[in-house]
Amino acid sequence: MKSILTLAGAAVLLVSCSPTEYEVKREIEINAPAKVVYTQIDDHKNRLAWSPWEAKDPEMTKTYEGPESGVGAIYKWSGNEEVGTGVLTITEATPHTYIKSDLAFTEPWESSSVVVWEFEESGGKTKAVWSIAGELPGFMFWMGQEEMDEAMSEDLETGLENLKNVSEQKAASSMQADIEIPEQELMAEYVDVTGQPYYFIQDKVSWADMNSEFFGTRYGKIMGYLGDDAQNMTGAPFAIIHTWDEEDEMADIAVSIPCVSEKSATDEIKKGLSYQGPALRCEYLGPYEGSGIAHEYIHEFAQANGYELTGSPWESYVTDPGQEPDPAKWVTEVYYPCEKKEDM
Repeated sequence: MKSILTLAGAAVLLVSCSPTEYEVKREIEINAPAKVVYTQIDDHKNRLAWSPWEAKDPEMTKTYEGPESGVGAIYKWSGNEEVGTGVLTITEATPHTYIKSDLAFTEPWESSSVVVWEFEESGGKTKAVWSIAGELPGFMFWMGQEEMDEAMSEDLETGLENLKNVSEQKAASSMQADIEIPEQELMAEYVDVTGQPYYFIQDKVSWADMNSEFFGTRYGKIMGYLGDDAQNMTGAPFAIIHTWDEEDEMADIAVSIPCVSEKSATDEIKKGLSYQGPALRCEYLGPYEGSGIAHEYIHEFAQANGYELTGSPWESYVTDPGQEPDPAKWVTEVYYPCEKKEDM
């Protein structure tokens, strides 16, 4: 009898527990316009590229109802224990700034919450804030705000990192498509290059992250390290492209400044002697993002004229953007180490 009363008392206690409110929020800065970031959330079919839960059950069933995006767009799924079964419905949407959705789970237990996305763009970058708020059922009385934050933080942070990568890649692709390259007649010439001491920072970087901030930060670090010795620069800043991975869209690049200095290398800033010997050079005029045409031209020129490209190419940034604000007038020299093939 006592055990029965104990069980009954416990049941009453669980039923009488009030739901626990919680809100988990994370944010990230994305180097892409708000329009690009917003679209990844506004259209449920884009979730596959960034949502941390999509990867937890690749076999889950998914359906889409209502409009393709915006208010009324519905996403339904049913999967394993990690993702459960539920419905996500967009209830409010202000283009490029705000999205609010209702999230309802039916398994592993019934629950509901509100998902909010806020986007704020400044200087071409977007701050994305992702929050999930709801109530825990009474039988989960041991869970509180702190426990929910700990339980959900990793997934939210992973999702935001994925969103950042996807958005920046799409923004970079869009910028590439919009580049206006001045009309020009490219020419390649055979030159002898003199080696010179240089300081550099070498990194492996995705194409999406290979932007002005990537180069500017590294050039700034090198110049700051050189200090007064920076006045001993022997040429224009350049970048050596050690690898260019088409499949994974990655590059191994050494951001470099030619300079005579007695300062030694550090863990981050290395020191070396640049390539010396024969090379093919091509001058390109226009924004940096379009310099690929000069690389392609050198490859075609080498094949047609019996040259073998033998080493890592580099780009020399002749024009200082601080002195010439018009990208259409920027001069970039592209170099490839080479050898003249023997007559066949």
